[in-house]
Amino acid sequence: MGCHEATQQEISTANMTVCPITLNDVNETFQMRSTMMKASLLVTVFVLVNLSAMGCAKKEQSMFTLQDEHYQQIMERQKAGINPESQAPVDLTQVMKGDEYEKLGDAHLQQGDFQTAKIQYEKVLESSPEQIPARYKLAVIYLEKGSPQNAYDQFHQILDYDLNFAPAYEGMGRALLKMEKDQEAEQEFQAALLYDAEMWTSQNYLGIVADRRHDHKEAIHLYEVALQKRTDDPSVLNNLGMAYYLDTQYEEAVRTFQHAIQVGGSNDKISNNLGLALTKLGHFDLAYEAYARGMDPAKAYNNLGVAFLEVGKFARASRCFEKAIETQTTFYEKAKENLLLSNRMLAKLPMIQQQTLIRRDPVCVAGAI
Repeated sequence: MGCHEATQQEISTANMTVCPITLNDVNETFQMRSTMMKASLLVTVFVLVNLSAMGCAKKEQSMFTLQDEHYQQIMERQKAGINPESQAPVDLTQVMKGDEYEKLGDAHLQQGDFQTAKIQYEKVLESSPEQIPARYKLAVIYLEKGSPQNAYDQFHQILDYDLNFAPAYEGMGRALLKMEKDQEAEQEFQAALLYDAEMWTSQNYLGIVADRRHDHKEAIHLYEVALQKRTDDPSVLNNLGMAYYLDTQYEEAVRTFQHAIQVGGSNDKISNNLGLALTKLGHFDLAYEAYARGMDPAKAYNNLGVAFLEVGKFARASRCFEKAIETQTTFYEKAKENLLLSNRMLAKLPMIQQQTLIRRDPVCVAGAI
């Protein structure tokens, strides 16, 4: 594996991040679409907006993750011992009704217990298959847990009860993206916008599809359209920044990532992406600072080392890989492999050039010991 390919897997850079939609947003959509949608949703549903490229883009595969960051936050809160938001109590001594099963499912979902939540939503649908909120949340669970075909089927079944329900089309598109059926996914996102022109999330997904087919200028346009409807959304700004990066507009990428952070983007991957763009402009020390905000120091050193490898700064790359190995408490195989590679590349140079590079670049990051 080449050093650049290894780095893409390590950094997980260029992550297209999630565009959050609160349950209030979803509830408003339900109410607008059908009188059946009066049941309140108690969890926050986040829309997946991540991409993974195919083919030569197996390297890009690592750039784009498909995960729901809201569920990640739930799990982090659970691990930290923080109680989830309080839920309406359910009397388990009585025979439960459909809405009580749904409330119980919402409570488990809020705690990150997807399997139990799934069971409760299925109980709702056994007696009331027309309950769109429960079916929608069940579909989201399938999507989150890596069953895109099941998610697609559930989203599609919603249309049996409300053919005009735009989030169902978008959900099918999300599932198709996970199944790497980009063209079909694009059609579903366009259908969602046909039924609801204000669905900025579908514009965002269309940008992702454009990026995946390497039409980055079209992607930039689509993200900008999404931002007209959802001003200063950090997730969309991150995606826009990545489109600029992939279109080699590195200065615009840096400005956009910085803007995303300024408006509250807390996703560590935004910092990672900022670091990646900064290396393309030759601002390596600033890139390290950005990387270090988004990952542990050892990985930050390793990623910076690969950036130096790419521009032929082999001595400085070796210093970075050495720092990565020194900083990591356990054996860091990837940094060890990269160190061997950089030393091998350095050894191929004439001796006088080797000595010049070693003398000129004694450390990885300026000011480091």
